[in-house]
Amino acid sequence: MELFGHFFRPQSSKRDSGKIIVVDGVASITSDGATVCEGAGIQSVQNKRDIYLDNDYLFALAEPLTSEQEKLILGKTERGIAWLENFSLSKALLLSLSLMAILAALRYALTFITPLAVSIFPQEWEKTIGRNSYQALESTVFSKTQLPSTQVERLRIKARQMASANGFESPEIFFHQVSRLGGPNAAAFPGGPIVVTDDLVTLLEKDELVLGVIAHEFAHIQERHSLHYVIEAIGVAVIASVVLGADDVLIEEMSAVAVNLWVSQQSREFEKQSDLLAVEYLEKADLDKAALGLALKKLTEYFCSLSPGQSVQECLEETESGWLSSHPSGAERLEYLSDQ
Repeated sequence: MELFGHFFRPQSSKRDSGKIIVVDGVASITSDGATVCEGAGIQSVQNKRDIYLDNDYLFALAEPLTSEQEKLILGKTERGIAWLENFSLSKALLLSLSLMAILAALRYALTFITPLAVSIFPQEWEKTIGRNSYQALESTVFSKTQLPSTQVERLRIKARQMASANGFESPEIFFHQVSRLGGPNAAAFPGGPIVVTDDLVTLLEKDELVLGVIAHEFAHIQERHSLHYVIEAIGVAVIASVVLGADDVLIEEMSAVAVNLWVSQQSREFEKQSDLLAVEYLEKADLDKAALGLALKKLTEYFCSLSPGQSVQECLEETESGWLSSHPSGAERLEYLSDQ
């Protein structure tokens, strides 16, 4: 294909008349019968007139390219770019729908890939994420416990004994007053530690009821539920890190996501699984397997007392505060725990 016009040499504003010859995506420029340059690739075509070469030459056509000529000059990628540059509402709609379809496909794929990523994710990385998350909240949200040291140590010993009876090592358990998100609460970070608030211990009073809640948090750690959420939140980056090896930046990013788990809602399926595993843990440790159900009953009554305008049944169905906020409704939990 031979086309006429003017050309500009690299870093020059001087315009010279000439001819561009394009064969199989490779261009040559001649002027007055002499070869100016040859063997240059087509970098892009703009406005159907300006042909940019990869040797920094610019050839400005005297007549705009026809659609057929443009197809012959440009490769598939360049034609795609040129198509995108010509905005239209239909193109914008098509691209939006395509993007939504891709995102939906990725999200759907993650539901299958995430469990695999969790299963092969190094436990040491998970524990590092948990430690980082706890330390980030320790200085901003958690305050020193006001519980008697003897009570704290007694609960820790009993928790370690419960873990041992079930064949795993107890993560660290910290007791704190909580300046924000206060009230009766408990949380397990990825790989540990577990945080229990003073208000929870005070409300439940009996060690076995507190241990029922701790058993629930043990189950989250053993089943790696928090890690599951972290991987889902960061998605492909974390899955790639499992294959290629995580760096410090990614570990820090995952830790930041784990901090948000303290206030985020959890999967009802995971919560039910943790409830039922907690009953097994209590039973194997020769503790009252009804302890978690009794703790739940006390917690439900406490939070319902904060909503005097509701009926008890309405409150049981909605309970949206503290430790119960990220769990199945009180009525649902009391029902399946009573079956145990």
